[in-house]
Amino acid sequence: MKHRIFCLALGLIILTMVGWVVAHEMTGWVAPEEAKKMKNPVKTTKTSIQKGKEIYEKKCSLCHGEKGDGKGPASAGLNPKPTSFKGPHGHGGQFSDGEHFWKITTGRGGMPSFQKDLTEEERWHVVNYINTFSSHP
Repeated sequence: MKHRIFCLALGLIILTMVGWVVAHEMTGWVAPEEAKKMKNPVKTTKTSIQKGKEIYEKKCSLCHGEKGDGKGPASAGLNPKPTSFKGPHGHGGQFSDGEHFWKITTGRGGMPSFQKDLTEEERWHVVNYINTFSSHP
């Protein structure tokens, strides 16, 4: 009897945890309000975009693709799929610079955090480059 109760309790705990993870993944990846309001301190210049491109090609294109379409060579087996930055429905067009910066900084699931790997300035250069993929203002 004790064994059955233990198995039932363990099963409930596992189901609860799986449900939480699934619900979390389905709600999307939402940056906090303070991140949404962050302003990019790095001006969008040709130099900044070039620096961002160089970093993006080394650190991001494997998953997000050379064209920013989320179809990089490593994207096939990933879930959730890497973000596409293309067009008005791509993340480049609908999210603020601060949101992109926050996501690059924090990472999630298959996307690593670049907080220790890239300086703040380098992360902002990547944001400037990502914006070239879409109709971002």
